Amino acid sequence: MHPRRPDIEAALTDLRTRVPGGTVVDHWSSEPPWPTPEQQRLREAWRDSMAEALEAALTRQAFEPISIPEARSPPDWECIVAHALVRHGGPVASYPAFSETRQRDGETFITLGADSDQLVVYQGPLELHGHVHLSGTVVVLGDLIVHGALMDGDPADSGLVVLGNERVRALSAGADHLVTGDLEVELLRPSGSGGSLAVGGAVRARLRLEESSAGEEDRRWLEPVPSNKVLDDGWALCREVGSGRSRVRPPP
Repeated sequence: MHPRRPDIEAALTDLRTRVPGGTVVDHWSSEPPWPTPEQQRLREAWRDSMAEALEAALTRQAFEPISIPEARSPPDWECIVAHALVRHGGPVASYPAFSETRQRDGETFITLGADSDQLVVYQGPLELHGHVHLSGTVVVLGDLIVHGALMDGDPADSGLVVLGNERVRALSAGADHLVTGDLEVELLRPSGSGGSLAVGGAVRARLRLEESSAGEEDRRWLEPVPSNKVLDDGWALCREVGSGRSRVRPPP
C-alpha cells in the first residue's frame, strides 16, 4: 500500500460525506459486499495509482499537469486526486495557464488542458467567454460557467470534472464528464462518443436532444430556427445556441 493511501481514503470519505453531490464520484460503491479477488486487486491498484499521483503533485512548488495512468476508470480518479490535492494545500493552476485562446470568424474559441494523458486542476470558480474545447482532462475546483458552447471531447482523450455547479449555454457531451453539483444548460446534445455524464445534483436542460442532430420536434423549440445545414450538424447547432444567435424557448 502506498503511504499516501490514507490521504486518498480521507479525501474520498470527505467527498462522500461533506461535498454536496460528492457521492457521485464513488466508482466502487456499487460493487458486491464480497468482491472477488480480482475486483479487490483492481481497486487496490486504482487507489495506489491515485496515491502516487498525489505524492508527485505535492512535491512540486508550482502546478504541473498530473499524469493519468492508462485505462483509468471514469473521472472519479481525477476528482479524488484533485480533492486530496487541495485538502493538503498543494499547487493548482489558475486560468489562463494551460489554455489557448484564438479567434475565428468573429468568435472566441478556448482550449483548456494539456496532453490527452494529463490532468490539469484549475482553481475555480471559472467563468469563460467563448466556445470551449478540452485537451486532456480538466478539473475545476468550484463552479464552471461557460458563456458559449462546450465540447467536452471524446472519452479516449479528454474528460471534465466540476467540483461545484456547471452552467453552460450549450453542451456537446461525449467525454467522461462529472459534476458534483447542478448542471444547467439551454441545449444538451449527445455526441455519440460513449462517454459518461454523471451529475450529483439536478440536471436542468431546456432542450435535450436524443440524437447528435436536431429532429423535427426539437426544431420547434429554437428561435430563430437555424438553417438545415446547422440543424444537421450538432456542434454547429451548439455554437449557434452558445453564441446567442438562436435561443431555446422556455417551456410554456
